[in-house]
Amino acid sequence: MDAPPFPAARPRRWPWLNLFLFAATLASCVFVGAGLSGETGAGGLGDVVLAGLPYGAAIIGVLFAHEMGHYLQARAWKVDSTLPFFIPMPVSFGTLGAVIRLRSRMPDRNAVLDIGAAGPIAGVLVAIPLYAWGIAHSEVKAVAEVAASNTTSLWTILSAKLHGEALQWGGTADGAMVFGESLLTWGLEKLVVGTPPPGHDILIHPVGLAAWLGLFITALNLIPIGQLDGGHVTYALFGGRGALRASRLLSWALLLAGVFVSLNWLIWWALTRLVIGLRHPPADREEPLTPGRRYLAWGSLLLFVLTFVPVPIRF
Repeated sequence: MDAPPFPAARPRRWPWLNLFLFAATLASCVFVGAGLSGETGAGGLGDVVLAGLPYGAAIIGVLFAHEMGHYLQARAWKVDSTLPFFIPMPVSFGTLGAVIRLRSRMPDRNAVLDIGAAGPIAGVLVAIPLYAWGIAHSEVKAVAEVAASNTTSLWTILSAKLHGEALQWGGTADGAMVFGESLLTWGLEKLVVGTPPPGHDILIHPVGLAAWLGLFITALNLIPIGQLDGGHVTYALFGGRGALRASRLLSWALLLAGVFVSLNWLIWWALTRLVIGLRHPPADREEPLTPGRRYLAWGSLLLFVLTFVPVPIRF
């Protein structure tokens, strides 16, 4: 008798840990959102929740759509997976994202693509209208000139040291964070608010910031390395050897970006190289993609290009 192609489904238990982490992440995002809106808490807990809920709901909405895209496609392909695990962080942006864990192997490369690409696509479909709304409700105001910096990358730091220059972190006079633009966010800003007058910039609404973070997380996940969503796409498109070559190429690209463009990418290079890894596990069957899914794969890689932010954050 032939063995069944997939492990027997595990008994479903009430997902207490998933629910707890979801509630904790929502609470931490609402707390951070209240701070972003300027709420001090003097009016009580109710005012804090009301002030922080737009940001918290927006970022949770993008993350939830992303992870449920993966989860529902996994269920459709009968691949055993967990519900999303949200990761709270009651400082900075309120969360480190969310993950699901696949507990059985993929049946073929078509399944790998469907499951891998569904998350970014679902998340972007939620993030784009939220970003447009957030930009439309943001304030265009006069800002101080952003001071020059020689600490944006490892190369500029080393160059400054070699020339005996003092390190200058640059940024604005009030220490505000400056968020970089992707092709997608740049286009949405031009469509919704146009080009700000000289000496002015967009003071982004908390909902717009949440959507920006959602789009940035999409870009990080779509980097074609290892078992990231982008790694799933390149494995489905090119097979194991082609995906490994793409992973190695992108790993070197991240390292070069960290050295010459932004220090942010050194952190992501280390995570992908040392924690995530470059190899993608094989599917049960190495069948090529169906013609329609090849377009979906190339579209997913185009989405990575559109959401990629060369210099994500400056202080």
